[in-house]
Amino acid sequence: MPTLRRPVDSELIDEFIFDTDDSTPEFIVEDFTEWLANYISEGARFVDGQMLQYGYTFLNCSVESRVLRLLAPDFQGMPIEWTINLGPAFRIIAAQKYIPESFGWVPDIPSLGNTVIVGRKFDEIPMFANRLPPVESIPNDSGWFIGSTRDDIDNNDPAGLQLMSLYEAMLTAPHVIHFLSLLVGCQVVFLGEKPIVLKEGQRLEIPNGSFLERFLETHS
Repeated sequence: MPTLRRPVDSELIDEFIFDTDDSTPEFIVEDFTEWLANYISEGARFVDGQMLQYGYTFLNCSVESRVLRLLAPDFQGMPIEWTINLGPAFRIIAAQKYIPESFGWVPDIPSLGNTVIVGRKFDEIPMFANRLPPVESIPNDSGWFIGSTRDDIDNNDPAGLQLMSLYEAMLTAPHVIHFLSLLVGCQVVFLGEKPIVLKEGQRLEIPNGSFLERFLETHS
């Protein structure tokens, strides 16, 4: 597992380190390294156990002997277990950045701590995810609703709806996680083959040569 070390000039730490894996694109590692180095140079201070927000995910900061080690969620269960391998988190972050950019949009990236409303059987295909304007009365609302497209499921029945964190919802519907940065008004429909992306109810053509086209070729 590749380990990256980067010396820094800070009152509290001398360097930061993190691990990735062989499937992590180098440019993602470089982007994070430069972002964190600049963040520290601007005066950011880290203590053991501190949480750092990076894109969708939180990173756990472990500080010992003036060395900052970054840990990421393993995205496997509740409560969150932390792993030294940042590779899976980086690949989620990259997809959430480049899928909206495939359509020329600026990503609207939520946090895994944001909330989502889900309906019955939301984690079983056929299902859909729909991003609406956040509801002010719901704390940290991401705007996402995830529900089933089955004829016997009524997604308008309040008795069948549940509020949970995006992290918890993605444990049982992980195929949705890469699309969470799509804009308000977007829908993603999963019918068993490649997901269908819509904007305001209109199906979008996947641009040739785009990140999303390549992503669907390798993840469908």
